[in-house]
Amino acid sequence: MILVSEQDIINTYSKEEQFSCKKHQEYCELIKLNPSFGYKKCAKLLGVLAGRTRWWHTKGEKRAVPTPLKTVRKLMENNLLPFTEKHEDAEDIFRMLGVLFGDGGIDVRLNTMAFISSDKRDINLWKQDLIRIFPFAENKINIVEGGEYGHSFNIRTFDRSIIRFFVVLGAVVGDKVSTNYSLPNYIFNLKKKNRIAFLDGLLASEMSVPVFRDDNKGNFRFTNFSLGLSKIEKMEVSHKAFFESLKQLFSSVGLTCTPNLRKDFSKKILRKDGNYSHCFRIFFQTRFEKILFFDKTFPLKYAIDKKQRLQKEIEIAVKHKNKT
Repeated sequence: MILVSEQDIINTYSKEEQFSCKKHQEYCELIKLNPSFGYKKCAKLLGVLAGRTRWWHTKGEKRAVPTPLKTVRKLMENNLLPFTEKHEDAEDIFRMLGVLFGDGGIDVRLNTMAFISSDKRDINLWKQDLIRIFPFAENKINIVEGGEYGHSFNIRTFDRSIIRFFVVLGAVVGDKVSTNYSLPNYIFNLKKKNRIAFLDGLLASEMSVPVFRDDNKGNFRFTNFSLGLSKIEKMEVSHKAFFESLKQLFSSVGLTCTPNLRKDFSKKILRKDGNYSHCFRIFFQTRFEKILFFDKTFPLKYAIDKKQRLQKEIEIAVKHKNKT
């Protein structure tokens, strides 16, 4: 199953640029059959301005090609097109895609792709993986420290070929809180390891670490194991539908959720656009064996601190069980 093709990348561009690609292909076929034709004759036969075919016809380094084809060539040269599950870095690519549904994103103009974390270790690992998979991004990355007390880091890449690659894969474009989105259509057909990788990226961004504690009834158990995503009120119905599909995806890899879907009224936020947003949460089952299964299944690669805190809570639970 081809997930990203040459034409998919071209289709992320404007209609005018797509038209230019079509005409360039026709031009190449025309010149192949008629090598003696000049650029003016080609333009006339193709029905385009001579100024367009002139640069296609130029010899040497100055020869031009439409921008979408430059992007396609760059991805092909780095063995990223066509992209299938057989790619050696498929798991990390799907993991990155999962992060983009959480603490990452692509701006609406397709100029930047970002990942935000309070832990510099996560940022450094993301950068390392990004350059390993997309080596041409090395000089198109910056890291900005932000937050009122400098407690968060924002790593951004400006390479549009990477951005468009993830757009085709199904990444959300624009403000996720006010954008209607869904899981990529192909996601349920992926191999289990790649579904896990995608969910690992999302969980690393948006899960709350379960805590082992007294439930005020004399029973010790894990609590507050959830995943939360915010949405503006007028998109609540579609957001709930997204959560239902997410529950199904979790179930497909053996992670079961409770029937609950909670809307946090206490975290109602008035946005600059005048809309109110709420955090919606789904909850995972918290039986001891379920927590162990989760820890074994999900490395939380881009959430080093969360993984460490989870394992600490498991250690507390094991000690408690041994005492009783």
